[in-house]
Amino acid sequence: MKRSALIVVLLLLGAVVATGCIASNESTSSTSSPSAISTTTPATPTTNPQTSTSPTTSSTPQTEKGYYPITIKDFANRTVTIKAEPKRVISLAPSLTEDLYYLGLLDRVVGITGYEDWPPEAVNITSVGGYGAYANLETIASLGPDLIIADNAVLYKEGFLENLEKIAPVVVVAPKSLNEIPRAIELLGEVFNKKNKAGEVVEEFNAKISAMRELMEDKPKVKTFYVVWNDPLTTAGGNTFISDVISIAGGVNIFNDASNWPQVSLEEVIARDPEVIVLTPHCGMTVEDAYKLFAGTTAVKNGRVYMIDNENDLIHPSPRLIRGIETMARILHPDAFETSYPLTITDMANRSVTIREEPVRVVSLAPSITETIFYIGAGDKLVGVTDYADWPPAVKNITRVGGYGAYANLEEIAKLNPDLIIADNAVFYKQGFLENLEKIAPVVIVNPESIEGIYQQVELLGKVLNREKQASLVIAEMKAQISYIEGLVANASRPSVMYLVSTYNGYWVGGKNTFAEGIIRIAGGKNAFGDVDGWKAVSAEEIVARNPDVVIIASAYVDPSVFCSEPLSTIKAATEGKVYTVSNPNVFQRPSPRIVLAIRETAELLHPELFDYQPEPLTCPVGETANSTG
Repeated sequence: MKRSALIVVLLLLGAVVATGCIASNESTSSTSSPSAISTTTPATPTTNPQTSTSPTTSSTPQTEKGYYPITIKDFANRTVTIKAEPKRVISLAPSLTEDLYYLGLLDRVVGITGYEDWPPEAVNITSVGGYGAYANLETIASLGPDLIIADNAVLYKEGFLENLEKIAPVVVVAPKSLNEIPRAIELLGEVFNKKNKAGEVVEEFNAKISAMRELMEDKPKVKTFYVVWNDPLTTAGGNTFISDVISIAGGVNIFNDASNWPQVSLEEVIARDPEVIVLTPHCGMTVEDAYKLFAGTTAVKNGRVYMIDNENDLIHPSPRLIRGIETMARILHPDAFETSYPLTITDMANRSVTIREEPVRVVSLAPSITETIFYIGAGDKLVGVTDYADWPPAVKNITRVGGYGAYANLEEIAKLNPDLIIADNAVFYKQGFLENLEKIAPVVIVNPESIEGIYQQVELLGKVLNREKQASLVIAEMKAQISYIEGLVANASRPSVMYLVSTYNGYWVGGKNTFAEGIIRIAGGKNAFGDVDGWKAVSAEEIVARNPDVVIIASAYVDPSVFCSEPLSTIKAATEGKVYTVSNPNVFQRPSPRIVLAIRETAELLHPELFDYQPEPLTCPVGETANSTG
């Protein structure tokens, strides 16, 4: 991950630490590295979230004249007097904006940090330029607030709090543990004369925490490794909100004996053998990276590596934390949120299929399906795969059933006694093959022909295999990576692209209604054969006539030197050195969540200047035209 991304992650970690968003019991300060964050007396909270400490208020009574003025003591033990009902409020922490939303007060908020990502309505509120002490004082003053609420991050800069107080009263709300979230809500209820509403919010929060604890009470504790950052490998210690979330969700943090944000070695992780590995969108590591790095762990062997949608659900000290707890619980114990069986679905071949019980012995007849099943955390259900399945590495230990689709061995499949078979349209390659499969077990067909189709495949398999939440996380992560690439290439020129997959009996290219079309479009190109339907063999003359700017060779069996000789050596892609062979053809040819890697590489090839990427040249034989390959 680039240095700029690392800086953003460290800033966000520092932000949540400063407020107590992550440290469970003691105030902390941000430093240059997650591993350097320390607390004075780290400890794990032991109180019951249902018993919260009420905020300290003065003895100022509510008179017949009205509720205000009131005097309260905030989380920083400061005495603050609020003379009138606050109606123009500045929030200097995303978690506090969320608190106000839960209290029904978002309409009073006139300024926020700009880092808010929830609730959606926050996008319409003016940004004051930063979090805590990094907010702009002039912008805050220009909004004419009558109250400012903040957390401990206002102490980042000496004198900042004092300057804020010249603008309006400042109330510091900084819960340092899960158990202090109710106290924060109650204090804000006091400040805004919303005690009854605050009581409702606290009661619902405590009830949901208790319900989750009860649901997980008899579940085995799943050993969990949470990746905060990839290099140096950094995780969450036992005195963090993240560790609390894992515990409530029915897991145990494998580094529960460490404090704060320890740097750990790969050897330590493997020795502690996590059963589940959790990644975040900003940890600098992809799911594919994790499968390689942590090979040998139970999590990798069973296909239980997950990229969560939004780590803020796990670290913001507001009632939003319930969302993170449920996400974690669905990852650790999907059986507690079981799909109701028997289940009848319509597959991607428009066939109605009834599955009587949750599948536990699954045969996959396509490598792309195998990859997708691992992505959604159901790899431990696979008992049979094709000879061509090669990702993730754990797949090498699964029984082979022969070839792809209709070329699989029916006898080998039957020996495995599967309760579900998942295939694509290749089962139609031999007449009667599908009917014979159905004599063994129910068959679900998936056949994505576009990026949207891949989303549909992930969603369908999540439903069928009782991994719906995990499937939704996979789709969200795919969309996030795609959105990032689309943003980078939005204003770049769009070269015409030929997507070549074979030279057997012609030049086979990806046309419209293929995921190749989606790869090209998202990566910032236009398909030179966008008017061709599906995968089609075209002639050399057609290629010359269309004269593509770039050629992407998505196959290990196509010799790029065909573009060194006429007539193909005359096309623009060849003369300008833009004929590229991809690094891993399987990523480009299989419609699984790994397609985002193909999109990224294609974007790098089409727009190397945006990705600091330099393709390596391919030298043609002396006397022939030179081109290049990535």
